[in-house]
Amino acid sequence: MPSATPPLSETSPLDAAAFRAAMRSVPGTVSIVTTGRAPNRHGLTLTAGCSLSAAPPSVLVCVNRSAGAHDIILSSGSFCWNILGVEHRDLALKFSGQDGSKGDIRFGDGLWCDLKTGAPSLVGAVCSFDCRVVNAYSDSSHTIFTGEVVAQTTRAGCESLVYIDGCFAAPKAV
Repeated sequence: MPSATPPLSETSPLDAAAFRAAMRSVPGTVSIVTTGRAPNRHGLTLTAGCSLSAAPPSVLVCVNRSAGAHDIILSSGSFCWNILGVEHRDLALKFSGQDGSKGDIRFGDGLWCDLKTGAPSLVGAVCSFDCRVVNAYSDSSHTIFTGEVVAQTTRAGCESLVYIDGCFAAPKAV
């Protein structure tokens, strides 16, 4: 009897380029993780973040150890996870470093405020989670930061920006 499951496409051995190509088909919510205080604010665009627990409210974000924000998150003990709306595409590009900018200069666009920890929160984000770092786990090229949410903002009726197949898109377009 023939198998109902199509054969898997495999590469042997699996390399980083093949893994990145496969991950391009996995949609991710686009966010900016921020930390520090002016003039030493840092932030980066990422899709590797998710909720961890509702009690206590906790999230996790995965930050490359080579990112400028990485060591500031460690030293400050805080970060803000800002979920971007479709209207924030240009901000996502800026914080991804594609224009060569680094550090506090990235905050020249958008409106930013402090919630409780002092990490910059994007006014108008779909939601922002201001977090106190609880744990930091180093693995390969990244650190997984878990944070207890100490303050948050939410903007109702917004459409989140997603990243899929190497492009930013609206969820309805996916």
